[in-house]
Amino acid sequence: MFKQGGGSIIFKIYLKGAKMKYTLGAALAALILVGCGEDEIGLVKNYTLSDFKSMSIGAAIEGSKICKNITWSKEENGGLKTVKMVCDVDMEKVKVDVDAFNKKYKEAMLNTSLRGAVLFYKDKSDDKQQRLLKLANEHCKINETKFQEELKDRGKIDYSFQKKPVDCDDKLKDEILKDGEPKTSAIYMSNIIDSLEDVAYYSQLTPSQIRLQLGRAAELPPQAAIELNFIVNADKSVSLSDKFIVTKDIIDDVIKIRSAFNNRKTAEDALATFYERQ
Repeated sequence: MFKQGGGSIIFKIYLKGAKMKYTLGAALAALILVGCGEDEIGLVKNYTLSDFKSMSIGAAIEGSKICKNITWSKEENGGLKTVKMVCDVDMEKVKVDVDAFNKKYKEAMLNTSLRGAVLFYKDKSDDKQQRLLKLANEHCKINETKFQEELKDRGKIDYSFQKKPVDCDDKLKDEILKDGEPKTSAIYMSNIIDSLEDVAYYSQLTPSQIRLQLGRAAELPPQAAIELNFIVNADKSVSLSDKFIVTKDIIDDVIKIRSAFNNRKTAEDALATFYERQ
């Protein structure tokens, strides 16, 4: 009885030792794989950069709503190990954001123009502003030819008081004088017309024209991508590579410049986009 029990105990100890040996072997194999560079992607995704301490790289990118699909891949060139991240941008979300921006921009510029126009009148009520808006749209129109010529010359619309792609008919002056207010005399007439040109311009701008005025493509592309590259250093630290790619026609819609001292977008600007939370 004792021998059988002892044999059973010895057998159990043997099995337990075998399991421990297997577990240690598996752990060692995993360490070897990491040491051989098999887990650079995981290293990058779990790494927290000193300039972006709020969360890890992977948490920021994969937790962002920018991408509809994300691909991570490893590359090695001359001993330099890098991990490339490609984000297929969710263009439906971009369109929603762009439409919201266009609406907000148009409302802000139109309200500013109306407040400027009503300065020349004693009556500065909202009702007066709406009458001026109606007057401007009845007698002034955006000149598409001038708009396109300005766009061709400068790449965007340099809207100014000196040169506006707006034409007003001859009846506008008579309609202004009908108000009979002291400030609508000839002394202020040119200023009032300038202001009403502003009102007409911003009230008539189409979404495509707003984008063109800002130097952007008239329409958003159907597809777009953001590519970032991360360097895996010998000490297992991670650095953001200066190399990055963003589809040209969305770069100004998606990527913001972080520093006022830069006049161009950088890899840091692109990465920062993924850390934004709405």
